[in-house]
Amino acid sequence: MTSFLRIPYMKPFFISLISATILAAENPLSFILESRTATNKLFTVSEQWLPSRTAIIVCDMWDLHHCKNAVTREKEMAPRMNKVIEKARAAGVLIIHAPSSCMMPYEGSPARIRAKSAPTALNLPNSIGEWCKQIPTEELAVYPLDQSDGGEDDDPAEHAAWAKELEAKGLNPRAPWSKQIDTLRIDQAKDAISDSGVEIWNLLESKDIDNVILMGVHLNMCVSGRPFGLRQMAKNGKHVVLMRDLTDTMYNPTRWPFVSHTQGTELFTRHVERLICPTVTSDQIIGGQPFAFSDATEGKKRLQIILLGDSTTEASLPKKYAPDEPHFEDMLRVKLATEGDLPPCDVYNEGVSGEFIRRLLDTRYDKAVKTKPQADYIFIRYGLNDAAKIKDFKTAFQKDFRELLDRLRKDHPKAMLIPMTAIPYAVDNLHEDINVLIKQIATEEKLTLFDIAPRYLAELKKNPDGLNYRRFPLSKIPEKLRPLATPYVVPEGTEPKVVVMDNRLDGLFGHIPGWAGDRHPNLAGYNVIADETAKWLAPIIRKR
Repeated sequence: MTSFLRIPYMKPFFISLISATILAAENPLSFILESRTATNKLFTVSEQWLPSRTAIIVCDMWDLHHCKNAVTREKEMAPRMNKVIEKARAAGVLIIHAPSSCMMPYEGSPARIRAKSAPTALNLPNSIGEWCKQIPTEELAVYPLDQSDGGEDDDPAEHAAWAKELEAKGLNPRAPWSKQIDTLRIDQAKDAISDSGVEIWNLLESKDIDNVILMGVHLNMCVSGRPFGLRQMAKNGKHVVLMRDLTDTMYNPTRWPFVSHTQGTELFTRHVERLICPTVTSDQIIGGQPFAFSDATEGKKRLQIILLGDSTTEASLPKKYAPDEPHFEDMLRVKLATEGDLPPCDVYNEGVSGEFIRRLLDTRYDKAVKTKPQADYIFIRYGLNDAAKIKDFKTAFQKDFRELLDRLRKDHPKAMLIPMTAIPYAVDNLHEDINVLIKQIATEEKLTLFDIAPRYLAELKKNPDGLNYRRFPLSKIPEKLRPLATPYVVPEGTEPKVVVMDNRLDGLFGHIPGWAGDRHPNLAGYNVIADETAKWLAPIIRKR
């Protein structure tokens, strides 16, 4: 983790003297910035910011909203936000209140005049007064949420009652806001008020401010897209971050990707961290723990599904090389949602490549399984690694499997425990020796078996190599053909390998013995597993 102090550019001759003077007068703010790589891997950087070179923009924390749940969440978050603002202001940070389309109540106030009177910046960007719905880094990414319905997550009956309540007060139920929420104190002697990207840019430049923190609502709309939002600040060169625990999204869990509202916000936060800017949390200013919404704001109860297993469950390589694609757990959740009459579901994929039951029990169980929300359904698919890595497989596997079942019954007493058969790797490799044991355990433990093997085998017969990715050592490709593989070579394991998730290179290398020999599922394979799992589980959910 890198740590450094951010100080605006100064002429080299004076930099040492001026830097020393600034540091003597100010106590830097310490932050740990979270970002993500193209493959969603999290990394952090530690920085120190001078308060006098830092601003907080409070986005659209209105007094009212057309979505009742949005108002509930905002009121829950606002006291924490005010504490952050007060502490930051006292340290010397500029606070800019930006309740869009609500400038009228503030006209003539010192904070409003402070924003309007900032001199025009010499580097005023051409489009800084406009919304920005996308920056170049986002162009090829899958947008994480379907917000085409406006994102309202109210119960329809409650929403209708809320609209009538707003109308009774003489307010437009589609746009009832008139000012910023009163919970957030405005210091007229120090703060600024503006909803103009031009004014805010001019203000930042006039005070030599490069570091900008955005907080407020809503992340997937205003916080990211406003003329003063994350995208405009990032693309025009400000060192901007999102305070990720003091934001919210406009997202309806009945829309794709059918996650909870909280998870929807987390998904968009990851999108920001990967493609727009880093994030920080409020505890880095005021201490304690990051803010989290209460369970009361979460909405309808959701079924909890846990997937346990090895690499054929985890899907590590598809997730690495196709990070924007929906994966096994996503497709299962979405497929169940498309049934239309089932409760919403959360699906936790706790599969790990190379894992067998004994390793799970001895190393990961308490953290990965015991701490999960109380599960309704737990799928268990082990056996391939157990057969390869443990002595006296037939005896030890059954013993370990039953120990896992006992622990699951204790920690998730309401869950339906579902043993699964191992998937066939090929039409002539059915793993029957493993699956016979799994079926025996299910019978003796009086558990309902989910036999995934027949469906997977049927799909393999249609296309024997269609469900697995290609992962092949570069050294086994003839020398003269290696330039054709160059774009697909990755430094995996002990030697470089050619890795693709589909058959795109079969025409070039398909004649090489063992080219399609890695039988781990690709996205097509996992979609088969997800589809069959949903078909099997849906009637059980209805019955239970």
